Amino acid sequence: MNVKSKQAAMSAKLTKAEQTLRTRRAILDRARHLFATKGYMATGTEEIISELEITRGALYHQFNDKLGVFRAVVAEAYDEMTDYISAKVQPLDDPWEQLVIGCQAFLEIAQQEELRRLVFIEAPAVLAADTLVEFDQYGFGLLHEAIQIAVNEGKLNTINAEGFAHLVNGSLNELAAWVAQSNDPERLKTAQRLVETLLIRHQN
Repeated sequence: MNVKSKQAAMSAKLTKAEQTLRTRRAILDRARHLFATKGYMATGTEEIISELEITRGALYHQFNDKLGVFRAVVAEAYDEMTDYISAKVQPLDDPWEQLVIGCQAFLEIAQQEELRRLVFIEAPAVLAADTLVEFDQYGFGLLHEAIQIAVNEGKLNTINAEGFAHLVNGSLNELAAWVAQSNDPERLKTAQRLVETLLIRHQN
């Protein structure tokens, strides 16, 4: 194969790879909109692909089935949540303030329309508990790290940092599910005060 032929072959491969990525992105964007507005059960694969000019086979090739699409959508939603919380705490220098603001930022997400339904309403009803734990591992790791830093710097008093991280994480998930049931901003403020009170009780 001469140089030009090799270059043409490489270009074709890149083009195919790029097309695959574009198709995947289009499916995820369309599915996210439908799952967030109609819910998982009310969304069919035909509706996902109907406006994309792709075949059902293309969807199955990328994700195996509708559940696979939903898993990928929710995984991206969890990444967005982590980015949102990180953006809230990064400008802060005090570990205690980072911990409190980070927890409160997580609760704010429960009233952000698309993420609220995807993460706190649809995902628990559709996905297995161990899948949700897997998605939450990175976020939990950040929470555990923030608690450990606060303990190490003498700002938080607890008998076990990892156990306390699980306690706070469980409380946050329950409060977020409660917040997600309503658009009332007062419910969000109440939840944020509750988690702050939980943390303050362990503050040095």
